[in-house]
Amino acid sequence: MLSTRRLLSIFIAFIVVVQLTVVYLNTSTLPMITHTDAAASSMTTSWQRNFVSDHANNFNSQPKSTNSNNNGAIRKDNRSNISSFWWPSPASSGGFLSAIHRTQHPANCTSPRTKYLVLRSLRNNDGDNRGLSAWASVSMHHFLHAFLDGDDASLGRRILINDEKIWPMARGCRHGNKLETRDCYFVPLSNCNIHHADTIITNDEDNTNNKNDGKTTSSSSHNNVAILKDAKEEYDRSVRTVYTSDTAKYARMVKDIYSWTGLNGKDYPKIELVAAFLAYYLQPQPWLRNEIDKRLQRSLPHDLDPDKTIGVPIRRSDKCHGHTVEGSAKGELDCPSLDSYLIEVKRFIDFDPYINSIIVTSEDASATMEFITMIQRELPNLRIITNRDDVQQGTGSAAKLESYKQVENEDVIASALTSLHMHLRARYFVITTKSSWTSTIAILARVYGFARNILVVDIGPTTHAFSWLAKLGGSGKT
Repeated sequence: MLSTRRLLSIFIAFIVVVQLTVVYLNTSTLPMITHTDAAASSMTTSWQRNFVSDHANNFNSQPKSTNSNNNGAIRKDNRSNISSFWWPSPASSGGFLSAIHRTQHPANCTSPRTKYLVLRSLRNNDGDNRGLSAWASVSMHHFLHAFLDGDDASLGRRILINDEKIWPMARGCRHGNKLETRDCYFVPLSNCNIHHADTIITNDEDNTNNKNDGKTTSSSSHNNVAILKDAKEEYDRSVRTVYTSDTAKYARMVKDIYSWTGLNGKDYPKIELVAAFLAYYLQPQPWLRNEIDKRLQRSLPHDLDPDKTIGVPIRRSDKCHGHTVEGSAKGELDCPSLDSYLIEVKRFIDFDPYINSIIVTSEDASATMEFITMIQRELPNLRIITNRDDVQQGTGSAAKLESYKQVENEDVIASALTSLHMHLRARYFVITTKSSWTSTIAILARVYGFARNILVVDIGPTTHAFSWLAKLGGSGKT
């Protein structure tokens, strides 16, 4: 039999061991979880490991903004699911995007103090052949015109809204209110609409020239309305509703693009602002978001690593000089050969031997097939990813999308936007900045994409500001 003293010693020793074990477990739980996660992550892609490593401390906290050169995307979202739809939330993402959202959503749309800039359709809007990216980029300048009231916001800023005339790409709309306008596909620009603005009086006697601070202007004015005949025309800032010209495709340019935000100074990354306007304009309606999501899941492999992926959005057909696509815009460049695309793909692979995938899309079916054949022959180990539901309508012009193939306009739009979203999963890009579409892809990838440290090669170069943002993330040569 053990003595009472011996039993007491054993009991005390047992208590000490239990306490030490509890202390050990409390101090070693986090490392144990980390090691377990690390072991499990050996079965995942390196992109998923980087995602967890870079953002493990942010999942239960507010996201932090990052420099656009290191991918300005906010990672508090579902981007860990590579094949699912994702788009930044204007209401909650913060930064320029949320500033745009707040400006476009006043508390009272009917207040006399709520002023409007109405983006009018062209007089011959049935033949307006501008595509998605052209509309998005020009609308950015209309936003700035509204927010700054043409560089004179002393009487307050304006809300940008659009009219309800037919948007060529929305013919046959079957969704929502079925209006054949931009809003068929995209979230409305504002909680206010054309019915909150002052209407145009069509009587010529009422639409006479007016005076503005001693300056003669040819804009029509009546009943608190100004109607611009061109983008540069001056107007009375006190009127409640200003209508843009219905003959000019271009917007009024402003000098100070940041003061509407309330920020002091001008030394902010312009690409963040431009990408925010593009993202705001291209917010898909819920039905379209669901359609894009289904298409992404059919096209994107779940193990895709964006950091090891090249994006090649080939823009050809009606973009090329001498094209024969009826009803499309005139060609703008001598389209680069497919060999020149392949050369740059090979250079990227030489630069980064870890590249293992390439995303290839185009509105031109023949160019897509030819380029894929070239890759299969020259780079057989490179995984080729395509938009499996791509309509490939053979044009980027909007006026007669439905006339090129037996498909609905909504299928063309869903197809194009799916391709855009696919390319947000790439790190390296071969594009032509002569195309606003491929430039838009590169700009959005730099700020809202899935990969880090985006690199872009421009094989059909131009030198305007939009192109510099696409290929360098900034303006001007380096």
